[in-house]
Amino acid sequence: MKLIGMIHLPPLPGSPGYTGLSLDDYLSYALGEADKLYRAGFDGLIIENYMDYPYRIRVVDETILSILASIVESIKKEYSGLLVGLNILRNSGVEAAKIICRYGGDFIRVNAYLEPVYAPEGYLEPIARDIWDVLVELDCRVKLYVDVNVKHSKPILDYETALYNTCSRGRVDGVIVTGWATGYETPPADVLVAKMICGDKEVWVGSGVTPDNIGLYIGLADAVIVGTSIKEEGITEKPIDYKRARLLVERVRVLEKRIKKQYRG
Repeated sequence: MKLIGMIHLPPLPGSPGYTGLSLDDYLSYALGEADKLYRAGFDGLIIENYMDYPYRIRVVDETILSILASIVESIKKEYSGLLVGLNILRNSGVEAAKIICRYGGDFIRVNAYLEPVYAPEGYLEPIARDIWDVLVELDCRVKLYVDVNVKHSKPILDYETALYNTCSRGRVDGVIVTGWATGYETPPADVLVAKMICGDKEVWVGSGVTPDNIGLYIGLADAVIVGTSIKEEGITEKPIDYKRARLLVERVRVLEKRIKKQYRG
């Protein structure tokens, strides 16, 4: 099972919480977070403008996109062995795809890909075809991991229908299943349903993973995305705590070995 850590960037220029940081400040912060994940033994990471809330549905500001591009490029250059992903909240998958195609990286996360949802930011229209238009135009193939019935939203399509359409018609590499909000546990039953419906597509757990509940997903999910539980004091907005990140990795590897031994026995 892959472990994917979240790099939640400080508020970017133009956002309500912006404090005047420079490009060098963002690069230093992001590279520092990536280094913690790398040393802890994580397989990859997702860069996200988490602290720009309240979000715009689409981010088109060139200053913000340029900063994100520089961060993606720098992290991938410094830590080529890590999977590097990008999620631009709230639903800027098109912009994220362009950055990953042009500046390196491996995948994007998309909140409303092939299903419409109501969110605090407004109505999120699915953007699957828009993303693929970009990939075709740039002759680029990045991996697509997309949310189904994404957290912090009211889905319009029922879970099973959204899964079926996304996995059978979305041309995705995998789906992301979450709890109802950031930091809230993802129901294992939802992960199982996704595995049953999506067949050979990967299923990632997208919220609420901790050292205490990680065992629920080993052998079931292909990857887990971890943010809140590896942060200082378990607070999402704070930097990554290396010891917490390392503890999670060690817990996963111990459980994997135990399960493998029991299976062989």
